[in-house]
Amino acid sequence: MKRALIKILFSIILLLSNVLLASCSNNNNTDKSKKEYQIYYIDSKSYGIVSEGYVPKGNTKEQLVKELLEVLQKEPSNMIYRKAIPEGVSIIDYNIVDEQLIINFDTKYGELKGIPEVLCRATVVKTMCQIPGIDFVLFNVNNQPLIDSNGVQIGLMTAEFFIENTAAETNYKVTLYFANETGDLLRKTTRTIFYTGTSSIEELVINQIINGPTEVGLYATIPAGTTLLNVSTKESICYVDFNEKFLEKLPDVTDEVAIYSIVNSLVELPGINKVQFRINGQPAETFHNTNLGVLFERNLAINEDNQ
Repeated sequence: MKRALIKILFSIILLLSNVLLASCSNNNNTDKSKKEYQIYYIDSKSYGIVSEGYVPKGNTKEQLVKELLEVLQKEPSNMIYRKAIPEGVSIIDYNIVDEQLIINFDTKYGELKGIPEVLCRATVVKTMCQIPGIDFVLFNVNNQPLIDSNGVQIGLMTAEFFIENTAAETNYKVTLYFANETGDLLRKTTRTIFYTGTSSIEELVINQIINGPTEVGLYATIPAGTTLLNVSTKESICYVDFNEKFLEKLPDVTDEVAIYSIVNSLVELPGINKVQFRINGQPAETFHNTNLGVLFERNLAINEDNQ
């Protein structure tokens, strides 16, 4: 009787051991079979595209599309990268039709122009086309097909549609603000700059302000010798770091004109809503009679056009 009972118990233990081993084996196989995807971001230093590895939780095409689109709208862990879809731009809905992913953005997407718009498309398309069964991506804006600057419909895009470093040499139009002749208001001008991808658009814009105006009737807002030490954008805030020369300020220019010549010019760029100043890498405090240690937003009241 005892031998029979021991034999039964041994059989049960052996059976349970096999079940546990099989379960562990299945779990290990599942983990190993999980594919790593590349999530594409925008490098704020070079304005090119970069990627980071990501292992999704979903398995089906529908689950992967939903998950990766959510990741693309989140801030990357690397501080010098920007998320693919800029702040303020939202996805209304999306549709999967055979091998096509149709993404419908809100009207804010239509405000993206030039390099920022191309980079946004590149990061989204290159990320989504990794999903098995998604070979093409189509962008709509408020249910209308996306068109380029020449009025031509963009149409279906594949990952091969974009070269790895999308930020090729190109001309880029920016809006800049300089002082009027009395130094108490800002005057707007547009300028086309040659963009090579070696510096960020923010850096180019600020250096244009530092170099001063070339147009008649516009005047400098920043003293000679001012140097831009660093500039970066995170969560729609552009952090601008100058040397101490910036604090000297031109005598015939008001505090507001000096500050907002930079702020209003930067906020014209997509993805920037606020500006914070630093001096020699440290948080700025005062700028003559103005508190410089706050977040600055666009100030339309100081533009001469609005007087």
